[in-house]
Amino acid sequence: MKTLFLSHKPHEVHLNFAKTIASNIKITPFNNLVALSKKYQAINYIYPFFCLLYGFILQVPEDIILVDGGSSLWIALAIKIKKPKIKFIYLDGDLCITSMQKAGWLERTAKNFAFKKVDGIISVSETNKKIAKKFFDIAIEVCNPYSKELSTTNIERKNYGLFIGRLDPDKNIKRIIDFAKQCPYFEKFVIVGDGVLKEYVKKIALINKKIEYLGERNDVEKFYNECKFLLHIPDNDPYPTTTMEALKCGCFTIVSKNSGTSEIFNEIFIIENPNNFN
Repeated sequence: MKTLFLSHKPHEVHLNFAKTIASNIKITPFNNLVALSKKYQAINYIYPFFCLLYGFILQVPEDIILVDGGSSLWIALAIKIKKPKIKFIYLDGDLCITSMQKAGWLERTAKNFAFKKVDGIISVSETNKKIAKKFFDIAIEVCNPYSKELSTTNIERKNYGLFIGRLDPDKNIKRIIDFAKQCPYFEKFVIVGDGVLKEYVKKIALINKKIEYLGERNDVEKFYNECKFLLHIPDNDPYPTTTMEALKCGCFTIVSKNSGTSEIFNEIFIIENPNNFN
């Protein structure tokens, strides 16, 4: 049996998973459109139609579709409609699923229709598996992502805060920056990453010297070892590996309750309400 892996921008972990099971890999042309949808809510209701059309046109000789990301859900739906016997496995659809808890009627109805065609889900955490079980009566298995191989170094640790990751609204970047500016403990707050809020972060860093934006970097081990605290407080996040990487390097991690990795943390690390930093 042959597998096709679909994604508009595959996560390193998901891509390696697909390669491990010898999948054919198809990177779809919707990355820019998905990025725009994070800036402009209306595009969320438009791009699924382009994805469906793409899926109906795409020729798929494989027996299994392994899907990564929200746009690929709609592509796979079209493939499943025209080829009903193909097996449709959703890999790490956790963010898409958790968003259904707050979704309006139209979005929830559309996603419910799409998920009726899904044969199985590979979740990245037990936390998100429980949420998925509320919506779907299908096979759901858990496969935790791995973090980078990092270690502690002899860099002097400073009273710095840190965020590493996508600079997107769902990561609560603005909330983190507001806290960083107000917290008297932080001498500096370091932000590493790229995303739709990049220009916003750059502007804040120019105005407020306490905020240091370093762009996208490969030498993340340095920052985990230099900073005392990592803040990762989205309302939901499937299984952020940065939280585990920070711990490996001795950087105290503050994580929100609905982050998938919160299940491995002592309660002292967990913020019940991300709006309350007391």
